[in-house]
Order: sequence, then structure tokens, then C-alpha cells
Amino acid sequence: MTEEKTGEAETRDLILDQAEALIRHVGRKKTNVEDIAEKLGMSRAYIYRFFPSRAAIDRGVYARHADQSLSEAIARSGTCCQASTQLVTLLEHLHKRIRNDAAHAANVHALSVAAHLEDWLETRQHLQLLKDAIETILGDVPNPAEFVLDRHGAAQAVVEAMTSFLHPVLVGQRLEEGQEDAMRLQTAFVLRALGMKG
Repeated sequence: MTEEKTGEAETRDLILDQAEALIRHVGRKKTNVEDIAEKLGMSRAYIYRFFPSRAAIDRGVYARHADQSLSEAIARSGTCCQASTQLVTLLEHLHKRIRNDAAHAANVHALSVAAHLEDWLETRQHLQLLKDAIETILGDVPNPAEFVLDRHGAAQAVVEAMTSFLHPVLVGQRLEEGQEDAMRLQTAFVLRALGMKG
């Protein structure tokens, strides 16, 4: 990466840092480009050199938050030996991150809710990366003869089976209803469906 590109990446990160800080403090709808620019000592026009719209900043903050969460989950699952433990660790970490946002970072959670309900491209990209990570884990598992899905299809099925634990709206509902054991029961069901030993 050239020095110019490095500088551009650092500036984008600074803008996203400030945007995220404001979103956490006052919420997505009350955060505006003028406030971001003022906090950073930049002009609005300079901000727009890096992000074509206010919505693009929201998408950037969400994408970075989701990417960090998934990277942490993948790294944590990678410390486990068994594929079944890797899969459960990956899913549990993602669920806990969403649950913690819902409980302790309401404005960040609201941003994630908007990303899912409005079907942002960044949400679909995040889900694809999650499926890829699951497919990688399943690559170490012998495919039982009675299991009709290939690993790509199996990864898709896992995500669909775990949707209520990975979708911010549904996680928020579960938090309100106090369904603490549901995650453990569902991951046990998924492992059994995959023919994996927990």
C-alpha cells in the first residue's frame, strides 16, 4: 500500500472512529456530518471526499463493527481443537456480542437493527463471510453418508438455523424474554443435525 493510500485509510478510520463515538453517545439519527467534521477539525467537504453520503458513514461504521466481531469470533474459535467446539465457539461469540450491544450499547444495536431491516449490502457481505467461516470449519468434518447437503449448503443451513441468535432484532426480543438456555439447546440441535459430536 502506498503512503497516499495509507494516509487515506487512516483518515477514513478517523472519520469512522468519530462517527461511531457520536452514534454511541447521541444515536444514529442525531449524528451528522457537520458534528463529525467539527470534532475532527475538518470541513464537511473533506469528509465527503471519503464518504459520498451520511448513509455511507453509517454503513462504514456498521461494517467495521461487524467485521471486528466476526474476526474476534473466528480467532477465538481457531484456538479450539475439535470442529464442533470451533463451530459452537464461533456462534456463541457472535451471539454474545449482539446480546451485549442490545443490553449495554443501545445506539450501536439500533445501527445493526437498521442494517438488517434495511438489507444493507454490508449486512449481506457479513453473512457471506460468516458462511465462509462455517464452511471452513466444516471442511474438517467427515461428511456422513446420510447427510444430503454439501459443506456450502450445510453452512447456509447452520446460519438459517441460528438466525434468531444472530439477528439483532430477534436477539433483542430474546433478551427481553430471558431465554438464556435457548442458545445452548439450539447449538446442540445443529451439531446433532450435522452428525458432529459436541
